[in-house]
Amino acid sequence: MHDRMNKMISIGSLCLVLFLLIVGCSQKSKPPALESAEGAFDELRAAVRSEIKDPDKAVQGTYLVDQLEHLVIEANNDRKAHYDKIWSLNANYDATEEEFQAAFREFNARQKNRQDRVLEINQRVKNLTTEEEWNALTKVHEEMLKKALEAAQEM
Repeated sequence: MHDRMNKMISIGSLCLVLFLLIVGCSQKSKPPALESAEGAFDELRAAVRSEIKDPDKAVQGTYLVDQLEHLVIEANNDRKAHYDKIWSLNANYDATEEEFQAAFREFNARQKNRQDRVLEINQRVKNLTTEEEWNALTKVHEEMLKKALEAAQEM
């Protein structure tokens, strides 16, 4: 009984933290995070087109940037759906710890899958570029990642 009470308090505390994060993020007057990240992806596409000398490889590279952007949008939508699921479970007095754990396991599995896809895209870009082209793209890519991470933190 005592363990169950501690777990419920922990879950309630987690939900409170999530609530505060969501409310805090929604109060910012900055443009939506995805809009901020969009400019970073546009910059990366432009860099790919200008730095990769082979036109066919440049087209493939911009397609891979499109895939990365899609993954960011997917992650944002998934995060929102996950929060909705957690809120729904929290509102349900009869929700079990297993239901919460399952929601987190499913969310984490989808997140891991996206991380694997990002690594695969990274390798595909490396295979498209020469070392010189890769190095030229690195600075723009790092800036894009910073903007994407900042955007994700704003959400």
